[in-house]
Amino acid sequence: MIQNLFFQETVAEKLQHTVPLSVFDSVSSTNDLLREAAALGAPEGTVIAARQQTAGRGRQGRSFFSPPGTGLYLSMLLRPLGSPEQILSLTPMAAVAAAQAIERCTGQHAEIKWVNDLILHGRKICGILAESSYSECRKEPDFVILGIGINLLTPAGGFPPELQAIAGAVYPEGADAQDAFCSLCAALTDALLTQYAMLPERAYLAEYKSRLCVLGRRITVCENGAEIPAEALAVDDDLRLLVRYPDGSEQWRSTGEIRIRI
Repeated sequence: MIQNLFFQETVAEKLQHTVPLSVFDSVSSTNDLLREAAALGAPEGTVIAARQQTAGRGRQGRSFFSPPGTGLYLSMLLRPLGSPEQILSLTPMAAVAAAQAIERCTGQHAEIKWVNDLILHGRKICGILAESSYSECRKEPDFVILGIGINLLTPAGGFPPELQAIAGAVYPEGADAQDAFCSLCAALTDALLTQYAMLPERAYLAEYKSRLCVLGRRITVCENGAEIPAEALAVDDDLRLLVRYPDGSEQWRSTGEIRIRI
């Protein structure tokens, strides 16, 4: 595990904020590496980014495809002092920040699939995983690690079979991978810090709702091994999803209860 100082300096030059930043060619997991740094007292805002992960994780313990040279894998350390609701807001806030960063770098409008996946041209291009660390007898976390993985380019040979129907990339084939990584790494870091500063006001909320791509569409509600057809109707300020089932009944659902497919 060796730092890529050229990439690190290039990203730092593009940043509007000053943050402790480390960029690596390959790590096991940027979240894991940053957790170790956090335990040693790393300051809030510390960023670790990599061009490959060998043990990347997604939600619910799933592996996260993180091949070399075609993705951006970034984790930011936060030490929030707020309500549990504000802690839960970090993930949708990060989705808005990532969408803004992509739009800033490419001009493309990324959408959000409830609750925090980013969609571009109908395909998933970004996943987000927030992990909190608590001490005994504390209600607030000691720190939160916000991990974001973005597919910059399509890997040589394409995505694995299980991802071919759903995964996409931000940049077209032939784009400069180095410039894509450095530009989006800087834009994402800046957008995260800007949104985080406004977290108590939930400034992200209106844009989050405007970027949702599920409302008014048929979805599949996945819960406890069952798959139920439904229609997505609305999202409230607590990011609960209102769904209507085939029998006409409606129900507000939380992300901790279900996941959905469009």
